[in-house]
Amino acid sequence: MNTIKNKNVKTFKDRLQISMQGLSVSAFAKKCDMSETVIRDYLSGKTYPSLTRLEVIAEKCNVSFNWLATGYKLEVLDSEDDEDVYNENIYRIPVYKKQQPSKTEAQTQRYIRETPPVMNYPIVEGWASHRGLDIHKLIIYWAKGDLMLPEIENNNGLIINTETADIIDGAIYLIEYEDFTLLRKIRLTLGSWILICNNNQYPTIEVPKADFNKYRIVGRVVQIIKDIF
Repeated sequence: MNTIKNKNVKTFKDRLQISMQGLSVSAFAKKCDMSETVIRDYLSGKTYPSLTRLEVIAEKCNVSFNWLATGYKLEVLDSEDDEDVYNENIYRIPVYKKQQPSKTEAQTQRYIRETPPVMNYPIVEGWASHRGLDIHKLIIYWAKGDLMLPEIENNNGLIINTETADIIDGAIYLIEYEDFTLLRKIRLTLGSWILICNNNQYPTIEVPKADFNKYRIVGRVVQIIKDIF
C-alpha cells in the first residue's frame, strides 16, 4: 500500500540548498520575494520558515511542500517496516473565496489584492481530529487591517471552521454583510449580537435580532497563523 516513510536524512537547510539549484543567495531571494538575510538565516539553520513561506518556496522551486518541510516522501513499504511508517494525511484547505488568487497570480506575484499568493493551505489531519473539526469544512482567511490588534495582525492567516450550527459567545467570526467582509468577536445578548473589535479605536456594532438575516456567518476562527521574523 502507499504510505509515507521517514527519509529525512538531511536537514531543512540541506533540502533548501538542493531546491536552490545552484542559484546564488541573492538570485534565490529575488525568486522567492524574500530578503537575502532571511534566506541566509534559513541556510545557516538560524531560523526556520513558517508554513506560509514554505508554501511559497515550494511553489517557486517546483518541489514538494511535504518533502521540503519534512523530508518525507511516498513509497511502497512492506508490513515489517510498519514501525518506520509515518502515515498522517496532509490536506490542503481552500482560501476564502474573495481572496482566492488564480494560478498565474499565485506563481508570479508576491501579493494579490494585498494578500499572500497562496491558493490553498496544508493542514495535518491529526490536528483537525484532535480539535474535533471536520477538515473538509475548514478554509483559510488572511486578516486585513488593525481592527483585531493585538491578537490578530494584518495578513495573519486564520483557519476558519465554516461549520457553525451555534454561535459561541466571545468567539471571533468571519462575517459577510452586503459587499463587506468583517472579522469580529461576537457577544450574545437576549435580543442582539454585539460585534466587537479588539482595537478600541473602532466602534462596536449592535445587530438587533430583526437584522440577523442580513449578516452571513462564514465561520469561526479556530487558529491564528503568524510569521515570526
